[in-house]
Amino acid sequence: DAISNYNALEVEVRRRFSQGLQFQVDYTWSKAMGDAVDAQGNNQSDLVPRLTLRNPDLDYRRSPQDQTQRFVANGIYDLPFGRGRSYFSGANGIVDRIVGGWTVGAITVWSTSPPFYISAGRSTFNCTAPQVQGVCPTPNNGAQLVGINFEEFKKNVGLFFDKGGVFFVNPNILDITYNSAGKVATSKLKPGLMTAPAPGTFGNFPVNSLNGPNYFNLDISVTKRIPISERVKFEIKVTAINILNHANFVFPGNNVSNQNFDSTTFGLITTQRGTARNINFIGQLRF
Repeated sequence: DAISNYNALEVEVRRRFSQGLQFQVDYTWSKAMGDAVDAQGNNQSDLVPRLTLRNPDLDYRRSPQDQTQRFVANGIYDLPFGRGRSYFSGANGIVDRIVGGWTVGAITVWSTSPPFYISAGRSTFNCTAPQVQGVCPTPNNGAQLVGINFEEFKKNVGLFFDKGGVFFVNPNILDITYNSAGKVATSKLKPGLMTAPAPGTFGNFPVNSLNGPNYFNLDISVTKRIPISERVKFEIKVTAINILNHANFVFPGNNVSNQNFDSTTFGLITTQRGTARNINFIGQLRF
């Protein structure tokens, strides 16, 4: 009772280990579409209630797992210093222990985020799901745009840094209140911009039509090998995870692909993914 498809262009550039260098670069440009997937679309037992059984095609949309672009690169380079290398090849034992045996490595990832949309948070048409306090919940019914069109709203989507928080919707179209500590207490969409669809109609906000914040991460490693004897080496390695300490924001957050138009935290970013900068020191004796 469902259909989905995935199409992609994949490009890979690889250099095998040569002259102390190896690297691999991968880029994917793709699109995943389906008509029966939601935030838990990787679960085969999950089936989202239809907007209407009369026209299942209305549910066909970008998958919440769709990731339009993804770039991944990694590389390792043995620095050309020390005995047998391009520089200091004739170094004595002490100098070789200082300038030789260095290796640097890096892994970087950049990708677009899965899609999201602004939902009505309720159904006004053919409700088959159990009602909650008289309201029929549905995960794929968009809000009704009334005081702003989709293209205008799209121009107000992006990262915005307010004195009390971080937003993915322009604070200029929000009503924001702050607590005593100066942090955002509530953020609501200004009245007259969106509403719930009228009974017997669907919302006109396109489902899964916007992308969340992009993701970027860079990890670096530096390794130093010090020969003790012909068969014994001491190795010290420093790894820096997210060395730039780059914040990767998530919106709407909590593995949800939509935010209700009447949410009291509308547009507010409350979630990050990945970790803050983490530096590790590792010492090993190899024999």
